[in-house]
Amino acid sequence: RAAKYNVSDDTIVIESFEDPMHTWQEMNDPVMGGKSTGTFSIEGGVGKFEGEVVEVPFLHAPGFIQARTTNSKKYPDVSSCKALEIVAKTNTDYAGYRISFGNAHAPGGKYFAYGYKSHLEIERTDEFQTVTIPFDEFTDFWDDATGDPIHTCHENKLYCPDELTLKNMERIAVWGEGVAGKVSLEIRSLSAVGCSSE
Repeated sequence: RAAKYNVSDDTIVIESFEDPMHTWQEMNDPVMGGKSTGTFSIEGGVGKFEGEVVEVPFLHAPGFIQARTTNSKKYPDVSSCKALEIVAKTNTDYAGYRISFGNAHAPGGKYFAYGYKSHLEIERTDEFQTVTIPFDEFTDFWDDATGDPIHTCHENKLYCPDELTLKNMERIAVWGEGVAGKVSLEIRSLSAVGCSSE
């Protein structure tokens, strides 16, 4: 089916798990020799990302799990927007949630570091909450061992999300990375906000 993205006022819905436009797949760090485990499922209009991040033995540091889109459907043009908005909740005090989009690779960046990434700071709660992350909080120059930024968009615009990526993100991923612990994140939707119609 053709992608039909909901656009209203200054908001463009990128993905809603009430009616998912994309195929999602969960992937763990065993591809890098780690032992983290996770699952991703869609139930009752919610994407459920669950698992546990544990230490990668040879790195002596926590690894990662991620849920990412895998199909090639075109994403909406959000180049006129200011931020990414996620409606979600977590029942754990996990501090390693991150979100990324696109496939950009910074000049001189880490080998496995593709896409623009940011921390996803969300409090433990029984209620869904809206978390807004300005696009200038994302960077494609991040540490592929920890997920932490090495150089930020604020330091150098070279590492800010570029117009080409914002016109078609190509991929979105939600991560538990660089922090050991239980992951449990329920997601209702992902949107771009602060969009201009001009």
